[in-house]
Amino acid sequence: MTDIYLGSKSALLVVDVQERLLKAMPEPEMERCLHATKTLVELAKEVGAQIVYTEQYPGGLGPTEASLLQALNDADAERVEKMTFDACAAPEFHRFLIELPKRIVVCGMEAHICVQATVRALIEHRHRVFVPFDAVISRRLENRDNGLRVMEQAGAVITNYETVVFDALRSAEHPAFKTFSKKVR
Repeated sequence: MTDIYLGSKSALLVVDVQERLLKAMPEPEMERCLHATKTLVELAKEVGAQIVYTEQYPGGLGPTEASLLQALNDADAERVEKMTFDACAAPEFHRFLIELPKRIVVCGMEAHICVQATVRALIEHRHRVFVPFDAVISRRLENRDNGLRVMEQAGAVITNYETVVFDALRSAEHPAFKTFSKKVR
């Protein structure tokens, strides 16, 4: 059996999906990104993946968006507050960096700043990184697309959240298949 994107031997990293920053995002893409991210959090909980989320300067950008924060809390995700754009450079994140599985799905915002810097650093630390393009966002779509290209050139696998979901479930016989197949519609 091949390794899957998200499972008990992998992790989900949610980068800076914060209230004030979300307000600056283009509306339809923001809703799609938020839905995809919440679905990935629920999936990670279902399959036993480790979940970590970051908040960039929460005093200025506010907390994680409320519905996502509820999903993260329900999944026992661990929070890292940071000031650095690259989460790996945040002193509090170092403990997670050592403990994180080598396969990591990364989502969040902004794709061309914090997500990109973190993905490149994870790759430098020899992690295998997967980025669902529909679970990352930037204020400008061309910046998101540029960030995705740079991450791919650095060695990340660019995918989509629906592929991550069905790859993790492996079969329509999985007990959570009906639940998650409704979420990706």
